[in-house]
Amino acid sequence: MDTATTTDATAGATSDLRSGSRSGSESGSARQRYPRGQGDRLRQDLLDAAAELMATHGDIDAISLRSVARRAGVSATAVYRHFDNHLDLLGESVEDCWRQFGDSLVEAMQSSSDPFVAFRAAGDAYVRFAMDHPGQYRVLFSNKVVVPFAHPEIGENSFQLLVDNVSAMLDELGDDRDPWFVAAQVHTWIHGIVDLCGSHPDMRWPDTSQLLDGLQDALGLHRPT
Repeated sequence: MDTATTTDATAGATSDLRSGSRSGSESGSARQRYPRGQGDRLRQDLLDAAAELMATHGDIDAISLRSVARRAGVSATAVYRHFDNHLDLLGESVEDCWRQFGDSLVEAMQSSSDPFVAFRAAGDAYVRFAMDHPGQYRVLFSNKVVVPFAHPEIGENSFQLLVDNVSAMLDELGDDRDPWFVAAQVHTWIHGIVDLCGSHPDMRWPDTSQLLDGLQDALGLHRPT
C-alpha cells in the first residue's frame, strides 16, 4: 500500500527502537502479591520473566526455576503452583511468545478483507510487536532458544498466515511467483528492519513506515491500478 495507508503506530517506530525498551538484563524486583483468585496474572508474569531470561542468556542451561522466580519477584514455591519444573515453564514461555506474536498478526490481518490492506496492517503489527516486546522477539527470531517439549508448529502456523496473505495478493495480481518464496522474502526483510534498528539504535534509520513502503515497492506487492 502507499504511505497514506500506513498506521500511525509505526510512523515513529525507528525512533522508539532507538530509545529502547526494557532490557532482558534488568534484575527483577519484588512484586506485590496478587489477591486470591488472580493466579493467572502471576502465571503470565512467570512466562514473561522466563522469556526475558532466555532472551538474555540464549541457553536454557543457564536458567533455573529459582532465577525465573527471582526475576518475577516471587518465591520458588509460588512457581511450583503453576509449573512442574523449569523445562515445563520455559517450554510454555516459548509457546506463549509465539501465541502472542501470532495473535497480533491475526488481529491485524482480520482488520480488512482486502489482502493488500491486511498485509500492510500485519507489517505494522510485526514491527510493533518487536518494538513493544523485544525480549520475546529475541527468543523467537534473534536469539532462538531450543526448549524440549515446545511445539515448533506454533511458529510454523504464524509463517503460514503470511504465506496465505501473500498468496491472496499474488492471485489478485495474476502473479505466478511462489507464495512461500515471496513470504520468505517478506519475513527476512521485515526481520532485518527491526533487528538492525533495535541492535544499532544510534544509527540514523528511516522511519519503519518508509522501510515497509520500500519492501512493498521492491517486491511488487501493491494493488493493481
